[in-house]
Amino acid sequence: MFDPDIAPSGTLLGLLQRGRGDGTLHALAAPRAEALAALNHCVLRDPRHDWQVENRSLYYARLYLELDGGLGEIEQHLFHMDDLFDTAEERTGLALAVLGHLASYGRDDALALLRRYAATGGSWAWALDELALRDDDAALTALGASVLARFPAGPEGESALAAAVRDAFEPRPWRLWAEDRRSPATAARVRAAQEQGSFDRWQRQLRPSGPPAGLERARGPRLGPGGPGPASDPAPPRPGHPLPHRGRRARGPAGDHRGRRLRPRGRPRHRAALPRRAPRPPRRST
Repeated sequence: MFDPDIAPSGTLLGLLQRGRGDGTLHALAAPRAEALAALNHCVLRDPRHDWQVENRSLYYARLYLELDGGLGEIEQHLFHMDDLFDTAEERTGLALAVLGHLASYGRDDALALLRRYAATGGSWAWALDELALRDDDAALTALGASVLARFPAGPEGESALAAAVRDAFEPRPWRLWAEDRRSPATAARVRAAQEQGSFDRWQRQLRPSGPPAGLERARGPRLGPGGPGPASDPAPPRPGHPLPHRGRRARGPAGDHRGRRLRPRGRPRHRAALPRRAPRPPRRST
């Protein structure tokens, strides 16, 4: 049984919703208005069952280029009144990722939308990550005041700012703002947030973790390479050692630079080094 939000597979909308390769061919053969309507429907109402696993943003971005589609529908979706109340990344993530790909292909209108949404939108962090990979230093630096205005002065605001810096997928904008000599106040706040975020990660690593519920840590002597010795726990990591990232859960392949990609085992350049099975001797005829 089909999901009620997914059109039948024989229709143009159904093909595009499923990311089928022949969906592009059907869209290019269909009337342009009909194809753009189906494409906008997919981008604005993410049809994927699991948006963190299925990659679809580049597929839709290339179709926008083929159809020379405008971005008016995406603009209305991003800056709709719902954006003030529904800041979940599932609502805008696919549209922002598509804009990121279009910006990579030289669409200045997509770049302008990303800048505007990063300054005023609800899912501004996603838009900022897209810009961090594609925008120039001057434009990113100009966004610093708008982004930091989201965090009011005070303990709560500074704590939220430190968490945003710590959990950012792309640190480039924060580094630019921390080194911005034209805005000393902004640079000082960002540097303080960077130090606090690094200290928080370090403290988490030093925090001892107890045994699972119902289990006690073994005590007494234990066997080691040199024989029995006193029981001891592994030493905590030193401050100079690299620490794993402890930010938000990884966004899915909607932003292709973020999600972990599954790669097939045994690539062609590695297959030559794999041992080959010796051929079997021919059977003797009886």
